[in-house]
Amino acid sequence: MREWEMDPCIRRYVMQSGFYDVYRVGHISLDWPLITSLVERWRSETHTFHLLIGEMTVTLQDVAMILGLRIHGPPITGTCDIDWSLLCSELLGVVPPPSQIRGSSISARWLREQFSYPPAGVDDVIL
Repeated sequence: MREWEMDPCIRRYVMQSGFYDVYRVGHISLDWPLITSLVERWRSETHTFHLLIGEMTVTLQDVAMILGLRIHGPPITGTCDIDWSLLCSELLGVVPPPSQIRGSSISARWLREQFSYPPAGVDDVIL
């Protein structure tokens, strides 16, 4: 996401929603041995990690501190029964081809091609 600059018009709404810090996180390199170790110590029956010194759980406050998300106030909820093509048409002014929509996700490559400037494939732009 770092190479894709967020449009200033959208940035305002992302900041108001409290998700701007997630955008700023960008790419996270993973420590695969650490993740493997944590997976081996996860106990699904208690939803905790069983470590040598005892049990530990990741709380909502932990996630809020790590990602800088706001956890106070009403939750963001809504229906999943949405016509995504119609919503894209209303919000973006463009309807993505069905091959570019999977569930509630739109291909980032398609979005970049549609909304980047200069348009993809155009080397020289005369203003």
